[in-house]
Amino acid sequence: MFALSFPPFDLPEAAYVFAVPLLLYGLFGRPAKREGLQLLAAGWLSWLVLIVWLRNCTLALDMPLAGAFGWFITLALALILAAFWSAWCLAALKAARLARTQPVISRLFMMLGMAGLWVVLEWLRGWLFTGFPWLPLSTSQWQRPLLLQIASLTGGYGISFVLVCFNFGLSFYIFTLWHNRKASWLKRLSPEFYLALAVLLASISFGLQTGGTTQRGRIEGPRLAFIQPDIDIDQKWDSERVGQTLDILEDLSTYAEYLGADLVLWPESPTPLPVKGSPSMQRWVENLSRKLQLPILMGNVAREELEDSDGHQWYNAVFVVGPDSGVDLDSYYAKRHLVPFGEYVPLAGWLPFIRKFVPIEGDFGHGLSPRVLDLSGVVENGGQVGNLICYEDIFPSLARANVRSGADWHYVATNNAWFGEEGGAWQHAAHSVLRAVETRRPVVRCGNAGWSGWIDEFGHIRHNLLDKQGSIYFQGVDTARFTRNAWWAGRLSPYVRYGDWFVWTSAGLVMVAALLVRWYSRRHRAAAATGP
Repeated sequence: MFALSFPPFDLPEAAYVFAVPLLLYGLFGRPAKREGLQLLAAGWLSWLVLIVWLRNCTLALDMPLAGAFGWFITLALALILAAFWSAWCLAALKAARLARTQPVISRLFMMLGMAGLWVVLEWLRGWLFTGFPWLPLSTSQWQRPLLLQIASLTGGYGISFVLVCFNFGLSFYIFTLWHNRKASWLKRLSPEFYLALAVLLASISFGLQTGGTTQRGRIEGPRLAFIQPDIDIDQKWDSERVGQTLDILEDLSTYAEYLGADLVLWPESPTPLPVKGSPSMQRWVENLSRKLQLPILMGNVAREELEDSDGHQWYNAVFVVGPDSGVDLDSYYAKRHLVPFGEYVPLAGWLPFIRKFVPIEGDFGHGLSPRVLDLSGVVENGGQVGNLICYEDIFPSLARANVRSGADWHYVATNNAWFGEEGGAWQHAAHSVLRAVETRRPVVRCGNAGWSGWIDEFGHIRHNLLDKQGSIYFQGVDTARFTRNAWWAGRLSPYVRYGDWFVWTSAGLVMVAALLVRWYSRRHRAAAATGP
């Protein structure tokens, strides 16, 4: 049920009950041998089902056993993710068994503490081992805007908290009904369930009040053209197919002009040569923009010459191209959070046989600031755009930094073609929905082959590129009018302003619950030793 909660399965209701069988086992059953190992194996299998698409990431590598290396990465990462998952499950089992002997107040804080522990573990997953906060429980609700709205206060962590609370509350309710089935109706009441239900209803009520149904007026922006070139990974780096790649970009961008676009969007580094560091590539892009009389916001690669040596440094970047001004080579956004083994090799001295996925000599450099790009000079009502490249939109701190630096909207330039046509792109898009609600800024996405579209400040998907079969994986172009909420323009959401305060609150609940359980357990043992 945990795996089914997320895309591509999209059964979000399963997130409300995924832990119920485990908790009921703790409440009714007895400890069994090797529970920890069994939970780790179950978590490993669940995560493997969710990230099995990752195995495709090495297929384009020119190295022996590239496919086997992809499976190794997938299995290893699934095991790391399962370690966090199984740690919570073990703690939840222990909490459920202790709950049978605890008073009501202790059980209530135990429930809140276990929901807090889930939040803390999700937060840790975003920082340890370079950070991989993929598919927090909150992303299961990416198409349920009512519950999403509390993310503007708590971040996505608040949604995860609510869901885990409900799992605990429902489990306690079932246990209470069965355990006291022959007692009076008063004995069958479950304070834990009513508290969990109150937390859920309060969150939904907040969503009803703030979910953008009235919209409070919108600022009309440019008509965006989403270019999906669907360039194969092998083709992009093939010097003999450079002309074919550029023809695809030119044809699609020309059609965007026909569709009435005001701003053309290109995905993550679609050109075969860097726009900065290759004069011929720069001229080609500038000539195209001038010919179409359309500005282009594009992912691309920058090659900076190093002043103190004969070498150079690569950056994964976003550039603005104006029909009159050309490519702004000085003010571009450089990616801040690089992909391990994709853009650099961790512990390269210890792993000399491992190569990056991107076939560029040397590691990429990382950007040092959000560097918001000003589009007001090239397109009417373009505003200030904060950029997120590749998987940067899974990190809440990067999106918050964009807004604190003045971003009016986010642009995600990505390329999920590395991972095949499975669930990876859908899962990736779910994180962008959270970033939109957390920051109260629209998120515009352009993928090499999908997911492309835009999401408003309240998590509503306003436009998504789909083919006639309903697939996101295709080559094409489409346009959509982009708007921004007038009330939130220039305002900071509580989550942007105060950051991860809810994580620290959750950590406090964990500590209070642990202290209460410890105190009541000592008291219970002392009473048992004294006797009647």
